[in-house]
Amino acid sequence: MNGAIGYRLLAIGLACAIGGPLAAQEETGAHPHRGFWIGFGLGGGLNLSEGLDGQQLGGGGFYFRLGGTPSQKVLLGFESIGWARELEGATVGRGNGSFVMQFYPSERGGAFLKGGVGFSTISRATVSGNTTTATSESGFGLTLGAGWDVRLGRNIYLVPNVDLLLQWFSAQNDPVLGPIPGNNSILLFTLGLTWH
Repeated sequence: MNGAIGYRLLAIGLACAIGGPLAAQEETGAHPHRGFWIGFGLGGGLNLSEGLDGQQLGGGGFYFRLGGTPSQKVLLGFESIGWARELEGATVGRGNGSFVMQFYPSERGGAFLKGGVGFSTISRATVSGNTTTATSESGFGLTLGAGWDVRLGRNIYLVPNVDLLLQWFSAQNDPVLGPIPGNNSILLFTLGLTWH
């Protein structure tokens, strides 16, 4: 009888010793977010506004993000995201700089939705010999996106993203940029890394 009680107490003790860390791990979730975070990514995308460059154009995509973690489901920070390509001997670029929020519907899942508000830019640079001619215009920008954190290690994640950049400018005919419509939109697909 005493032996049976001893085994039960030992089993309860082991359950508490193992169960405590497991419960703590479940509380932090399979994708723990904490403290400062930073991320970057590369990919490609499509300028959806025909009016800006005369046609829908494919190009390279990139982003850089950093910020803090107010809760397990919310990340806040700043993001610089853009698109660029060579066109008729010039490098054209479009991008947004935004205050962003990433929201994770599930504390244990890696899927997130993202929204950002800030400024947008369009630019064109031409190199002729030793001379570079560049110009840019800025406006209002919104960024909407979604992604998935794939955990690679304790503090690092592989992150596929899809983003829609919405841009508004003052409509004008710039001598370097050409006709600038009142709005522009870009769809980007990127793959990046994030450290927490």
